[in-house]
Amino acid sequence: MKKSLFIAVLGASALCLAAGLSLHAQGVSAPAPGLMGTIKDRSGKPMGGVTVSARAAGTLMTVSVYTDERGVYLFPPLAAGKYKMWAQATAFSTARADVSEDGARTTRRNLTLQPLADFGAQLTGYEWFSSLPDDSTEHRRMKQVMYVACSGCHSLDVVLQNRLDETGWKAVVRAMENSFYNGYRPGNLQAAQLRWEGQIMRFHRDELAKYLAEVRGPESKPLDLKPLPRPTGDAARVVVTEYEFPVKERANEPAWYEGEDWMLGPSTGMHGIVGIHDVVADAAGIAWVTQARTTFETNRTLIRLDPKTGAMSAFAVPGPDGKIIFFEQMATPDPMGNLWMHDAQNLVRLDPKTEAFSLYRMPDAMGRMANSTDTDSKGRVFINGPHGAAMFNPAELDRKDVMYPGWHLYQQLTPGDGTTYGITTDADDNVWWSESYSDKVATRDMKTGKTVEFDMHDPDYDARKALATPADLTFYDSIGGGTWANNSASPLPYANMPRRLSADKKGNTVWVPDWAQSNIAEIDIHSHAVIYHRLPIQVHPYKTTVDKDHNVWTDTSLADAIFKFTPSTGQWTMYHLPSHGCGSRHMSFDDVKGEAWLPCDQSNKVARFQFRSADQLRAQEAAAK
Repeated sequence: MKKSLFIAVLGASALCLAAGLSLHAQGVSAPAPGLMGTIKDRSGKPMGGVTVSARAAGTLMTVSVYTDERGVYLFPPLAAGKYKMWAQATAFSTARADVSEDGARTTRRNLTLQPLADFGAQLTGYEWFSSLPDDSTEHRRMKQVMYVACSGCHSLDVVLQNRLDETGWKAVVRAMENSFYNGYRPGNLQAAQLRWEGQIMRFHRDELAKYLAEVRGPESKPLDLKPLPRPTGDAARVVVTEYEFPVKERANEPAWYEGEDWMLGPSTGMHGIVGIHDVVADAAGIAWVTQARTTFETNRTLIRLDPKTGAMSAFAVPGPDGKIIFFEQMATPDPMGNLWMHDAQNLVRLDPKTEAFSLYRMPDAMGRMANSTDTDSKGRVFINGPHGAAMFNPAELDRKDVMYPGWHLYQQLTPGDGTTYGITTDADDNVWWSESYSDKVATRDMKTGKTVEFDMHDPDYDARKALATPADLTFYDSIGGGTWANNSASPLPYANMPRRLSADKKGNTVWVPDWAQSNIAEIDIHSHAVIYHRLPIQVHPYKTTVDKDHNVWTDTSLADAIFKFTPSTGQWTMYHLPSHGCGSRHMSFDDVKGEAWLPCDQSNKVARFQFRSADQLRAQEAAAK
């Protein structure tokens, strides 16, 4: 079933990071060679938290590090070759240099950043959104509507860089509302044809246009732009490697723009580069990346990425009808090391060792699968199903006493619109799923068959709902908001919208990202007690994952970053992505190597986060003197 489309060797010997970073896990100091230097502003003051990036000639791999409080940056060992390097910080111009590495000695290069008066293009969606005024009830109401209804699939950075009058903003909102019709963008749909998100935008169209013209109009007062602080401490010791995917079948052909130079703004997902969705590392550390949609003529189902070399292999998996299957979802390795993924009707197993695919079709009578996949310790596979959860048990395929051997469908208690979003199995092998548009999470005890649901209403829920006017509430009810709507695409402006949740497989908790309201919910799998933990900034958490040390990780499409939450201390750490416009909908953690992975749907790349200790950096710097 495997069909290789291309082999793209993206700098197989150019960026050898494994030698330096793998030593951290062994408790050994890293060797000395590596690019290093100091970044200062024009007055000569060292700048901490500056992003410094390097890319070897002829490759699509970019490695980035951050300066410490002294303005010093230090790369892991780099192989010999010529590199383009650049340093950037918000409100400063990008500084660039060409360097050569011989692979034996430390190369030193200092750079100076010049201040930049107009830095709006460098801001993330969160930074633009947080700069909008909320000094009145009406402003807070409109910000809430925009935060939920207008950033479901894209960040707010591109649109808020513009200044338009009320007529112009009305045209933008109209285009957005019409775009939520199964991806088709006609001129002007009837209200009943719009999906739920479009219906909400149309209802608020005039108000949104008036508000945006007031705060981002041709003559409006300049916003008090609020860039995020640059990273410090652990967040500044991370190494981020970004692997860009060739758009076509020819190796080393980049996409039009991937957001690597902040002065040019974020990637927008245009020019055919949309499609990267999930990324999971197998037991050997090889990353597997799902392709949710076709990109030009590549027709690739899945990409195998060797993170040491950047070498990629693409696979096209045909369905029963012979057409290429495109996946969004992928589960972390099951007990046998297999990876599972699916489209609407076909569940596919991949053996990473043999690169063999096996396809299992969900019975048509059970509907269609959607959104997420997970496995339990028994090797059973769980998938989001219509109005509940679907289970596939490979051990039952030979049963003769049932209509659909191996397949089960478990219905949720609240019908809602039928959409389920995230799914996970806990340490007791019970299944949990999110009912996003109904603001609920459900779990089924696999021993007793009992299903329980939880309302996802955080402590600020009532205060947010109070911002809605009586007319708002009447309209939301009329379209079946949170109850019966069968064409939903967004939560109500005050909702939580739980998305792609994950369980601590070695603990007693399930962690739920409340996408619409910037918190993650901690649910005890035994007592069912719920505790909400608010992220340090207001962003959209999309997917949670839990590492072997019980840390909880989540991503966001609004701030180009990933977040780590340490339950034992209640501490959050924000790790910045070196490029802007990622548009992630997933992240995973490789417990074998201690690395985090982030897929970028809008910028056609995946990012690998490797974590260095302060002791390791001190040892490497000392050896370089």
